[in-house]
Amino acid sequence: MGCFHLSKEEREYIRQVNHTPGIQKAGRHMLATFLFVFGALFLMIALLSPQFTGWLWQSAAGETSPACGLLTGYLRWYWLLLICSAGSFGASAVLLAVYLTRAIQNLVRGRRVWRDEVMPRLAEIDSWDRANLKEVEYSRGQVMAYGSRYHSAALSYFVCAALCFLIVLGSGGMLMCERVSILPFQARADLAQIEAGALETAEVWVSPQSRPGGLPGPYGSGQPRLVTRRLILGEDTGYEWVVVRVPNALNFSPDRPLVEGQTILWNLEHAQRYQVSYTTNFHMVVDITPAGG
Repeated sequence: MGCFHLSKEEREYIRQVNHTPGIQKAGRHMLATFLFVFGALFLMIALLSPQFTGWLWQSAAGETSPACGLLTGYLRWYWLLLICSAGSFGASAVLLAVYLTRAIQNLVRGRRVWRDEVMPRLAEIDSWDRANLKEVEYSRGQVMAYGSRYHSAALSYFVCAALCFLIVLGSGGMLMCERVSILPFQARADLAQIEAGALETAEVWVSPQSRPGGLPGPYGSGQPRLVTRRLILGEDTGYEWVVVRVPNALNFSPDRPLVEGQTILWNLEHAQRYQVSYTTNFHMVVDITPAGG
């Protein structure tokens, strides 16, 4: 009989031995890791759902001004994202290290047991009298199950580590690629700028081109578009286009916008200029009114 061709009795015995406390402990860890992963994914989906973001972004509407209200709502959302992402990243990174260590320990222990105990014992069993076949089969299953339990535990811990690695990638990408780690501080700085009245001001022309948008952040499809992104240009901007975010609540629509292709002198005579006040980080427009003259 070959070393790796197991009888029905051997397979049954291995299944029984794989329910030892060590393997059951690894299985419980794997179940807990699955729950942690799906819990983190569910929480992130909830934080990005249009119903929740729309409600939260408008939760402070009307407190001071449309710009201040939107920034306050976004600030609350940024903090939730930061806490969730940082917590998931930290917890999954620690668990990844723990599970990898346990997996490697079990793998090394299993290889040592197979080399020093299982294989010599199997060779000894093969030399026994074939007349006692059932006892031989039972003994072979017993010996192989003794060695296989370490590999089973190692596999469970490797699965746990792989799941934690996925959360590390997702939460780390959220923190770095989506800049979630700095967005709350930028929003808070813009709010402080509004409260202090120390805004960027410029007398500009407004381009007729616009598109709905929002503040920076990780977005999914169907998110509410609570601002309009517009291009402004003028001497105060160094005659370079600057993108600003105009809250929809301002109900702004440019009258006689800039005509591209015409000269500055022509636009000075025919296009309406506007006095715009906006924040430094997110270019959130606080006030936009026609300039005199």
